[in-house]
Amino acid sequence: MNLAFPDLDDTRRLLDGVRDSVRMDIILMLGKSQSMNVTDIASEFRISRPAISHHLKVLKDAGIVTSEKIGQEIYYRLNAARLIGALRQIADIIENCCPPDKPA
Repeated sequence: MNLAFPDLDDTRRLLDGVRDSVRMDIILMLGKSQSMNVTDIASEFRISRPAISHHLKVLKDAGIVTSEKIGQEIYYRLNAARLIGALRQIADIIENCCPPDKPA
């Protein structure tokens, strides 16, 4: 059996990006806005700005968010196409490899 798996390191980074509840909240928050800076994001949480910056780094390394420096601030955006495409690819691989049981 020859399965076309995506790059495993890339897949691990993506899954690591979405496995944390704070990162999922950030993903959903960015999905509802055009872009946000660290201060805006941190104001919605009870954790430190450095902790938010760490979560954003993980998301950026996974390709889930992009960033753009405008003046002194860095603004983050959700890369929804990347996230949806990668998750769909993983689901397709699993479905083609191991179809779900059919109801009786």
